[in-house]
Amino acid sequence: MHALASLSYSSLLIPNLWALLRRLAARPPVPWGPSAETRLIDACLRPWSPEEGQPYIRHSGSPQNGQPYLRHACSAEATILHLIAEGCVYLLPVLDDREVFSLCHPFSPPDLDALASTLNRLAHTLLWTDPAIQAQLPHLSAPTCRLLSQLYERDSRQPFRPVPPPGTSAWLLPVETGVLEWELFGHAKPQEPAHAGRARAVLERIPWVVPFEARVGLFRSLVAREKDALPDEARPEHLKGHRVKIRREHLLEDGYVQLGALSAEKLKGTIRIEFVSELGLAEAGIDRTGVFKEFLEEAIKAAIDEERGLFRRTAQRRLYPSPSSGMAEAAHLRLFEFTGRLVGKALYEGIVLDVALADFFAAKLLGKHASIDELPSLDPELHASLQVVKAYPGDVENDLCLTFVMEEDSFGARTNVELRDGGGAIPVTADNRIEYVHLVADYRLNKQVEAQSKAFVAGVHSVVPLAWLRLFGTKELQRLINGDDAPIDVADLRRHTRYAGGYNELTPTVRDLWRVLTELDHADQALFLKFVTACSRPPLLGFRHLQPPFMVQCVSGDGGDTPSVLAFFGMGRNETHRLPTASTCFNLLKLPNYKSRKVLRERLLYAIRAGQGFELS
Repeated sequence: MHALASLSYSSLLIPNLWALLRRLAARPPVPWGPSAETRLIDACLRPWSPEEGQPYIRHSGSPQNGQPYLRHACSAEATILHLIAEGCVYLLPVLDDREVFSLCHPFSPPDLDALASTLNRLAHTLLWTDPAIQAQLPHLSAPTCRLLSQLYERDSRQPFRPVPPPGTSAWLLPVETGVLEWELFGHAKPQEPAHAGRARAVLERIPWVVPFEARVGLFRSLVAREKDALPDEARPEHLKGHRVKIRREHLLEDGYVQLGALSAEKLKGTIRIEFVSELGLAEAGIDRTGVFKEFLEEAIKAAIDEERGLFRRTAQRRLYPSPSSGMAEAAHLRLFEFTGRLVGKALYEGIVLDVALADFFAAKLLGKHASIDELPSLDPELHASLQVVKAYPGDVENDLCLTFVMEEDSFGARTNVELRDGGGAIPVTADNRIEYVHLVADYRLNKQVEAQSKAFVAGVHSVVPLAWLRLFGTKELQRLINGDDAPIDVADLRRHTRYAGGYNELTPTVRDLWRVLTELDHADQALFLKFVTACSRPPLLGFRHLQPPFMVQCVSGDGGDTPSVLAFFGMGRNETHRLPTASTCFNLLKLPNYKSRKVLRERLLYAIRAGQGFELS
């Protein structure tokens, strides 16, 4: 592996092979014929013919596992593309953004765009359009899809493909969403026998060709189908759910004790939370999903608190496991797994969390191994140092005096960690520096937090299967967890709002509220959303997916209920000093029947900017 990585980087073999393939496909020019990209794809999919001379033979199968070798004759273009895909998997992670976007060496953004476009269309043909071809070229689809996944993640992080019109993507290809759903959920059998399983293959290996909104819909359909099949969910409402008592001062600990050992089936079902005081007295509260939402948010907040020592934050304030978490908590791995289960439950229920994971850590939820191109998000100084090593023009061994050892600092105690057996005695040279760069990044991104990451990922996957999460890329998964990083659509929120206490869409105070919200700037709108839902970002794909739905309830100036009839007719408005309050567990705004829009604006802004006003329903 390391030899291929070093050869791919140092010899320019892969970029030159790709340039050769493009030149072969570009001639002879035929203005009225298919594009060069189409001709290249057709050449790769074309079976070998005797006129071409000696065939290129690829083997598949494993005699060690009782499978006979199968011989597959393929075109020269397919063989070259296969070599490009295999080598580029090791080359691409080593390339930093400066090499691609500034030096354009060994690949420029247009080179990567052309490679991504060709491989994307090729994989789409093999997996969706004509799956029968895959049986003739079984060696081609696996490396193609592996490289495509890397290209897609890199383009999501730092785009190199042309920016398409809003609402579209350069990665989309024709896949009938209806057919996809029918085949995935078994509503209809494929018309062609060779098409059996193609929907699952596309979603598992090249999901980005399907629109993101459609994949979110598929994810929610998978969750809904599984929920409907849970035995306890069919019981009457008053008998449904696992009931838990939680002390508010010990949210994480009590939650771990009572929910940590719960089976995955029970955790996926309804959980009813009752908060109790230190004396064991129950708080006044409504036992519905809203109280569980509050528990979920507060328990995760307690787990990620940096003072607890389980998690750290990057310079961008994104979370990743602390390498020294074991010194802070004796049972740290169990707490990591439990925190993962809570995050998985939030994903399962569609609850938006104000929890931003570091990209390299979020990628582990998709079963991906973090590589050096993700190191800047964690340790930009180390990444810069490795780039110096990689590009050093002088005598690497004698000038830099490095060995295959990584120094680790834990609470002031420095220890040396060997990156490979006997690493302390192996000097870094011009020939092995690419291996050194890979191993340093691998240690920092993966091995240093391996146990913590495995525990957290196992917790998430116990609720949401890996196959479901792989419908998304890393950035898309972040959107699924955190909601949309977009301006709040007040009109959309208004369309999906419910009212109580006598308020309705036409009540003067309600109309004043929507006018005030529309006039606020984006920062204050985000503060308002955080005030009422505990998260400043809107839910993914709009407020119709907010659970529970947003509600505005009328309250009197003294905190009691305003008579419904008065509120309904716009009466009972008064000059009160009472501030709006919110129950984030129910996404509920308790709004006094203010005398004027001016007063409403002043009171609302004071409440949301002060971060005050929460009260339990």
